[in-house]
Amino acid sequence: MMSRRQKEIVRATLNLMAEKGLGAVTMKDIAGQFKISDAALYKHFRSKNEILAGVAGLFEEDAARALEEAGNAESPLEAVRAFFLDRCDTFARFPALSAVLLNNELLSDPSFGLQVKGMMERHQKAILSYLRKGMDQGKIRLDVKEEHLFILLMGSLRLLVQKWKFSGYKNDLSAEGRELWKSLEAMIRPM
Repeated sequence: MMSRRQKEIVRATLNLMAEKGLGAVTMKDIAGQFKISDAALYKHFRSKNEILAGVAGLFEEDAARALEEAGNAESPLEAVRAFFLDRCDTFARFPALSAVLLNNELLSDPSFGLQVKGMMERHQKAILSYLRKGMDQGKIRLDVKEEHLFILLMGSLRLLVQKWKFSGYKNDLSAEGRELWKSLEAMIRPM
């Protein structure tokens, strides 16, 4: 668990990355945001990669909150919708998240890759349970495996965010996510 100060540093790093880009941000830049020495920053994080792992950790905390809130939805399909749209809104609020969480170089780092893989597996477990409940209730089609529905939903989200990132974050990701959800929902509802 990160301290309050570490979370402040991670959030400031996200803001810097949104301004300068992931590769351009240095530990010196981050320390400068807080008017502290590099040495003082190293008391909180040993490296930039550790800060980036903190970014993934904050995203996971937020996703856990979103999954918990989705559990209060009126139906399993509504729960999946709520989580999907929450992720769109989260990326829209913090564009630099896409630079970190969708970065192939970072994902190839064993420690960071395992962290993101674990996060993805927790999301998958929760979403699959909603999909199964929806199937049991006849609200989600039965002729497609729930694992494939998960890939369809989350892969679509990832591609949408990646396209948004390549556009220079010019489009309204939240609005596009809502439009995409309508199409996805039409595909996963029973015919």
